[in-house]
Amino acid sequence: MRLTHSLLTHIVFLVFLLCFAGCWTRVTEPGVARDYLEGISIRPEDRCSPYFSEDYSYPQSVEPAITEQQGGLFSPYSMQCFNSHRDVDIEHVVARSEAHDSGMCAAPDSVRKAFARDLINLAHAAPILNRLEKSQKDAAEWLPDYNRCWYASQIIDVKRKYELSVDIKEAFVLNWVLNGCISTEMKIPDCVSQ
Repeated sequence: MRLTHSLLTHIVFLVFLLCFAGCWTRVTEPGVARDYLEGISIRPEDRCSPYFSEDYSYPQSVEPAITEQQGGLFSPYSMQCFNSHRDVDIEHVVARSEAHDSGMCAAPDSVRKAFARDLINLAHAAPILNRLEKSQKDAAEWLPDYNRCWYASQIIDVKRKYELSVDIKEAFVLNWVLNGCISTEMKIPDCVSQ
């Protein structure tokens, strides 16, 4: 019997789902399983209303607070240090359009603005990384070279705080990343004076 491409694709997807079910939890101490996405809805993304970036505005004046929170003026994704706030972008860990498609589209304007300014969702990034590499992608589509454990943990914290969903691919990747983590603390590059 010859398998068609469509049938083969479905079989691969079913194997993926079976693996996903088995990879869902992590043993954090002997006999204790942990579900990283506890309390987060897993469902397909849905743009329930048009996305306008101005609905998620934030002031540039938040940059010093990001620098203080991170412990220096650097990108946790690339470990690149910067000399000035003019050299960096304010980056949303959970991209604004990704949040919109994950349930924020139904939120009132006040919640959208609070989300856009919330320090748990803000980091520094080089403009090329923020605008071209990561852009509006979720964890299934992009992972940083550095601080992956911190990044995955932050996504979960933000999505839980704002009651946002993850799609099945994103859920799998987040759990896969966190299964390999010893710590979710942000690592700081050597170029930041301690």
